[in-house]
Amino acid sequence: MKLSRDRQQDLNDKSWNWALRTGREELGNLEVNLRFLEQTGLLYDGMKAVEIGCGTASLADTLYQKGVDIAACDVSEVAIGRAKEKYPHLELSVQNAEQLPWPDEHFDAVLSFDVLEHLFEPDQHLSEVRRILKPGGYYLFQTPNKWVNAIYETMKTRSLAWRQYHPSLHGPGRLKRRLAKHGFESRFIKMNTVNAFTLQKLESYPRLRKWFGRLNFQRLPLWMQTNLYVIARKIK
Repeated sequence: MKLSRDRQQDLNDKSWNWALRTGREELGNLEVNLRFLEQTGLLYDGMKAVEIGCGTASLADTLYQKGVDIAACDVSEVAIGRAKEKYPHLELSVQNAEQLPWPDEHFDAVLSFDVLEHLFEPDQHLSEVRRILKPGGYYLFQTPNKWVNAIYETMKTRSLAWRQYHPSLHGPGRLKRRLAKHGFESRFIKMNTVNAFTLQKLESYPRLRKWFGRLNFQRLPLWMQTNLYVIARKIK
């Protein structure tokens, strides 16, 4: 059974309370996400962008320091509260990813990392992303690959409880078709996601951790990627 949206938001706030209490400022793989954005070659000084699901806004601030005119939002009041303490110069707000407040054709790029899989209404989210993008604008995002993440989450929880907090996991084919339905042409960028952040998540699985540490995921087929990194361009 899926969680209610209010219940999911409550769990999101609890996750951030736990993270900040234990000294964690990031719940995502910031290093790889920034490397992906750099590899796209699509961000430039003065462009207008928004990050949806920004957490404590470290990525947004990094882009701001590089000259991107960036706004950022997150569903968690806890995360945005911390972000405002750290980066008072940023335009930050608490927003639901399926209902965005910005006007039509407002941004050159929309960014999100570890967001799509949490949404109950991914089509509504993509419709909103398309609406606020300028013609030819880009949605640059990452989401876990269903074929790998479902196995990992089942091992971690020893159940199918992940269906409650990851109701919208996608494989590459389904994701590409869904994007096309909303007027996006898309392509995937294979990233090597193995770093200290990834290996820390596997501390309870030493054999799997050792195996992961030897892999270069850029050499594996798309369906075996841990995460799907996507360049989606608004075409109609």
